[in-house]
Amino acid sequence: MPRHSTTPADEFVIAYSYIRFSHPDQAKGDSLRRQTEAAAEWCKRHKVNLDTSLTLHDLGKSAYTGKHRENPDRHALAAFLKLVETGKVLRGSYLILENLDRLSREHIQPALLLGLNLLQAGVRIVQLKPVEMIFDDKSDTLPVMMMMMELSRGHGESAIKSERIGKAWQEKKRRARNGEAQEATRRMGKNCYVMTHRLPAWIEERDGQLHVIPKRAAAGKRIFELAIAGYGQLLIIKKLNEEGVAPFGSSWNRATVNRILNDRRALGEFQPRKGKTGEADGEAIKGYFPAIVTEEEWLSARAGQQQRFKHRGRPGHYVNAFAGMLFNARAGDAYYCRTAPTGGNRSAKRMQRVLVNYDHIEGRAPMVSFPFPTFERAILKHLREIKAKDILEGTNGHNEVMALEGEETELRSDIAKISADLDAHGESPTQYARLRAREARLGEVTKLLAEARQKAANPLSSAWGEMQSLLEVIDSAPDPNDARTRLRTLVRRVVGSIWLLVVPRGRDRLAAVQLWFSGGEKHREYLILHQPPIANASARTDGVRVSGSLDIIAEPFDLDLHRRDHAAKLETILMKLDTNSLKKLPAV
Repeated sequence: MPRHSTTPADEFVIAYSYIRFSHPDQAKGDSLRRQTEAAAEWCKRHKVNLDTSLTLHDLGKSAYTGKHRENPDRHALAAFLKLVETGKVLRGSYLILENLDRLSREHIQPALLLGLNLLQAGVRIVQLKPVEMIFDDKSDTLPVMMMMMELSRGHGESAIKSERIGKAWQEKKRRARNGEAQEATRRMGKNCYVMTHRLPAWIEERDGQLHVIPKRAAAGKRIFELAIAGYGQLLIIKKLNEEGVAPFGSSWNRATVNRILNDRRALGEFQPRKGKTGEADGEAIKGYFPAIVTEEEWLSARAGQQQRFKHRGRPGHYVNAFAGMLFNARAGDAYYCRTAPTGGNRSAKRMQRVLVNYDHIEGRAPMVSFPFPTFERAILKHLREIKAKDILEGTNGHNEVMALEGEETELRSDIAKISADLDAHGESPTQYARLRAREARLGEVTKLLAEARQKAANPLSSAWGEMQSLLEVIDSAPDPNDARTRLRTLVRRVVGSIWLLVVPRGRDRLAAVQLWFSGGEKHREYLILHQPPIANASARTDGVRVSGSLDIIAEPFDLDLHRRDHAAKLETILMKLDTNSLKKLPAV
């Protein structure tokens, strides 16, 4: 095989050695040493300076898809190409490769284009094996054809390997789905069950079988328990650290907790994926891993996460059971619980939690505040008194699950029939349109079914019962923050939103409250009167009186505090209301 002549040696000519191999296990062998020494030997023999300041190593990186040419921060070849593009690699420099397939194993067109672009940029490519060759921008037909043949050979080998690996994976997936792998493992004790060694942190492989790591499984289960109880990710991390639960890595962090809570591997499921795209390859394989939580626990944790996402709020020292649910009926902005000084003079001032409208916090509106302890005490009292059947009738999610499961079965059957018809009779635009419509609807139903199953696994009746039990002991709980965290989760399950219209009446505060329950159809109204104590006035003490409805106002109407005009009308009525008439209301 002819060799292309080199340019005369020059002390200013620089050579770069690019080393790549496709599998991380090759780092344990001789590949890195062999390629490094071969490049150094070539430079010594041709009296060329080898640049050792730039490490061009893509170790454990495949060249089959071309990803190694992307992202200069992660891939050495991509970084080198960027240096060439910006002119930092001088014309006449050498790029030394053990073989051209180290540069690329892509399809011949992009692979050849990569090589030719380097040559046109003035970079001379050195191939050491199987035959030493040097290619440059003056290479004519024969060297370019040899480059093309060598690149084509590399692609062909990778394509065959990819096909074989793909078939092997498909066979593993088939065996796992059919239960053959499990049976073979039990019968022979061989590694027929483990498809991948990338295992969840709480699973280990021993003697070809998968086993739970007890302490890690307990940690994972504890994370689900805290999520179900209403703890957000930051509070879960705080609780784990307080309890001395050992982390899976160096420390607990939000990414780890989030991955565990959203990973169906905790249920024992394994989702095979397509190698190139990462898309799901068929349905998940159930029972592949040992499970650490039940389906009900997983769904309950998911439901809790969705509630926290819907009603976001910062974790604080005091757990506000209504965080993220309170809205200002006057302007539509949110109400937040803040700590502020109260009292008539400087010496009498004390710190107290108050509800403050968000538009005031942002400087867009006057402050219209209301004492939070008063509001909380009144609302929790009335939540205890509401009968569950008056609020929860018709909210069971099981009927919705059954309906969606029936539709899902019909859609899958239709898709199978249409696919069989296309296989038997060839292409049909009409059938393809029907198939696409069925598949689109199946995607919608699958999402709706997942949500319905979460509701069915966490019925509002159960949450209501737990909430009522917790309300009875909330003031005497040994860990007040833990009790309030659990209460907040239950309240969020039962209550959709709370709309608040605060009307100052001198020192007194009137608050009309409309509490909307989950589903958005049923609601309750309350009128709260707060009368703060007057300094040096023994006749008046801090008083809270609450009406269980708004019938006490002079002009009752079908109120909806979502509407600004209704809020304005009610504010006018409350401004005229004689607060002395409210003294007959029961004190809280």
